[in-house]
Amino acid sequence: MCVLFFITIMDPGKDNLAESFSVLTQRQLDKFVQEYNIPFGLNPVLPSKNEAIYPFRHGKFPLYTCVCNFANYRVPFSKSLVRVLRYFRVHLCQVNPFGISRINHFEISCRAFDQRPDLDVFRYFYEFITAGDWSPLPTGRESPVLPRMKGPA
Repeated sequence: MCVLFFITIMDPGKDNLAESFSVLTQRQLDKFVQEYNIPFGLNPVLPSKNEAIYPFRHGKFPLYTCVCNFANYRVPFSKSLVRVLRYFRVHLCQVNPFGISRINHFEISCRAFDQRPDLDVFRYFYEFITAGDWSPLPTGRESPVLPRMKGPA
């Protein structure tokens, strides 16, 4: 059985997940679980105030509330998201919410064109980089088909 614990805004560990702690209250967690229909069978629990996001406890994994309310993902996660995370060998907790929203945007864009999200196409536009314990997802190389938008010269 998979078990979750939830993290929201963290304090302070920008470059080091071992210094990132939850500031979510039990009441906020309960509201979040209800609002996003998180199955109780996943046993969502709140970490203690001194429990860092990484390394996480055996049998649990951290989930930022921003993954659901900012990046618009739901449990269970899409196969496309899981494929991207597995390919790049990163854990969900290592990708910031902006990176997760980019994966979501790519997936939605593919569906808008009646296409399945393709990992090779995703890799053409995006690449993971390492920044401390984080794996941000900046845009990749410039596409000849979809050039990056540039401001006025």
